[in-house]
Amino acid sequence: MNNSNNTSHFYYQKGIKVFNKLNLQASYNKIGTSDIIIKRIPSICIYCNKNFTNNKMNHAHLIPELLGKNKSHNEYECNQCNAISGKWETSLGTFTLPIRLMSMLKNKKGRIPKFKSRIDNYNYPTEISVDNTGRIISKLATRDDFLIDEINNSGKLKFRLGGFNPYHVYKAFLKVGLSLMPNEILEKENWMINYLFQEDLDSKIFPIVYLIHLDDKEMVKPYFELYKHNNGNKYRPKYLLTAYFGKAIIHIVLPIQKPKKKIYINLPSIHKILTPRNNYNIELLDLSNNTNEKWNCTFNVDIKKRRKEVIFNSSHPVTSIAFKLPH
Repeated sequence: MNNSNNTSHFYYQKGIKVFNKLNLQASYNKIGTSDIIIKRIPSICIYCNKNFTNNKMNHAHLIPELLGKNKSHNEYECNQCNAISGKWETSLGTFTLPIRLMSMLKNKKGRIPKFKSRIDNYNYPTEISVDNTGRIISKLATRDDFLIDEINNSGKLKFRLGGFNPYHVYKAFLKVGLSLMPNEILEKENWMINYLFQEDLDSKIFPIVYLIHLDDKEMVKPYFELYKHNNGNKYRPKYLLTAYFGKAIIHIVLPIQKPKKKIYINLPSIHKILTPRNNYNIELLDLSNNTNEKWNCTFNVDIKKRRKEVIFNSSHPVTSIAFKLPH
């Protein structure tokens, strides 16, 4: 994961100069949400366009349940397409696991996920979980996985993620975005569906997501919104997707048909996000790789209430730290 990126600056993405603007609602119209069921042709898969009358998947989820229990069924997806997208959701699960754990977000089985890090050069992994009192329990393979600032009662908790495919994470979000498009728009933008099934990255793909951490707001039920630019400005992406789950908002750019040398990305405005943050920073996550990657992500935590002890595992001391997240 890259460092936080202040929205007043620009950056370069594969030769494109990208500007971030905090005025999503001023420039875009909402055209779909995960709470509204779109009426479609009942026997045609919206992804492969094949008739699946005798092979219909009645319980495919529009929003993967790993993001939180939900009833957003996708009635217009065939078994074959649902099976293909399963591998994308596997990568999405690994990618979002730290967010879900730190949000204490329960899955469809009512459990908060547990994390086990890469081994790297250590004899055992770092393990992070939530106990039955709501404390984060960290059993560290190395003290570098939890750096403590005693003066400010804060810490940096590192998640050393195992391998996952970044481009598959982008595809998992793109699939949801396409499923939220009204019929008349999806017919015009049918070219985007090709990117669900091709493995090659090209200039039309903008595999960047913007992660916004929420301090005091938590969404137990995941929610998605799809936006379309209201006047077709050539320097702004036509479609943007926003995902809300746990203590995070993720903003995704759908494929751009005619990429320019510069683009403006419109993000949710400050007043739309209920958070006590004084500085509005966006964490920029680059998904432009189609092979498994090992990533690290770090969370800033308040550790005023913590318990520290040393336990022993295979004759190697491990620092165990337990702390409560602020409410």
